[in-house]
Amino acid sequence: MSFSSVFRRALLLAAAAGLTSAAWAQSPVSEWDLKAALVFNFARYIEWPDGAFASRDAPMVFCLVGRDRFGGSFTALEGRKLQGRPVKVRSGIAPEDSGGCQVVFIADPTERQMSPLLRTLAGRPVLTVSDSENFIDNGGAIGIVQGDHRLQFEVNRAALDQAHLKASAQLLKLARAVLGQGG
Repeated sequence: MSFSSVFRRALLLAAAAGLTSAAWAQSPVSEWDLKAALVFNFARYIEWPDGAFASRDAPMVFCLVGRDRFGGSFTALEGRKLQGRPVKVRSGIAPEDSGGCQVVFIADPTERQMSPLLRTLAGRPVLTVSDSENFIDNGGAIGIVQGDHRLQFEVNRAALDQAHLKASAQLLKLARAVLGQGG
């Protein structure tokens, strides 16, 4: 698949996420715009267990742990609707402050930071996402990776199972790799 067709697919993902705007039409879409759209769409295809939200109308909370390289791309998700819930974005939070988050993007973790953070989140209904190397091998749920000159993603089914989250067959089918495929 050529870079231009991948770029068009990413724009379609962004459009499906409702992230297009007049500003995007005037400027090129950045890698971080695309990653924010991917994170939003991952959440679209995940089923959370009962009790993952404080109430029926509670927002879906996206949290950014670590350095914010997204600029305004991640915060642009604020107020969108996802699975009938408004999206709330919290950025620059410490791992210990990730309570109440349904989606956690972990930015720039060191190997030393990642394991304790993932242990903190283990067993909670939280979708963990990162673009750091070997993320799913270290216990993260979805890793955004660069491959063949395009953004792709990998899924760790064991991490999803531990978080009591269910990924749709569509999401798993689009993944470059799925660890724990048979489970």
